Amino acid sequence: MNSINSPLYFIGQEDWEVPNPNDAANDEGLIALSWELYPEMYERLYPTGIFPWFDQDGVVFWFSPPVRSVTPTNAVVVAKSMRPHINKGAWRFSVNTAFDKVLEGCGMMPRPGQAGTWISEMFLENFAAMHQQGRAHSFEVWDGEELIGGTFGVMTGNVFVGESMFHSVKNASKYAYIGMCQYLASVGVGLVDNQLPTAHLDSLGAENWDRQDYLDYMDVHAPAGAANVVVPEAHSFALRY
Repeated sequence: MNSINSPLYFIGQEDWEVPNPNDAANDEGLIALSWELYPEMYERLYPTGIFPWFDQDGVVFWFSPPVRSVTPTNAVVVAKSMRPHINKGAWRFSVNTAFDKVLEGCGMMPRPGQAGTWISEMFLENFAAMHQQGRAHSFEVWDGEELIGGTFGVMTGNVFVGESMFHSVKNASKYAYIGMCQYLASVGVGLVDNQLPTAHLDSLGAENWDRQDYLDYMDVHAPAGAANVVVPEAHSFALRY
């Protein structure tokens, strides 16, 4: 990792402050460390574009990358290869009906560049707590009674911060992502924050924004203290193209 441009923030204990990403992040986006991880930290930090990427030996590493991957929900791309899955109607898409199972599936998927999964017990507990609070949501893909793909994330104002996705059948995670964007658009959510750019996300319509452009958007659509858009449960939702 490159050298730190400025002293790291230590957050989460006592009267901690939310760091300014433009002032505190190093070249790779590392901005803070914490021994703690609890829902209020997400509530305070997500509006400023700071997220926990992973923990190591009980230390949580918080990032605000210089380039952010985002997808306008009304601009998600449905590739031709996905259209047969929609036309056949063999898969069923649902919302918030199997959060724990989606979390488990995502926890088995390695994150590129890291050994094993990033969803440690610490993260599992927090996502489960936020789901109970109505802030974390899951999107599921079923083949009959079998869960074959899904994605989940955290609602932040009018922005949905995607955390992870998984599949056990080819294209099921793409199906989940497309369905997520289309469903969120239907309930008034304008943007999915993918956090870090990948070629896979680019193929689904993601755009890569500079940090300041992202922060300007968050100031308008997800300022600190703003009410989160409600994401209702749905046992089925029809994808379109």
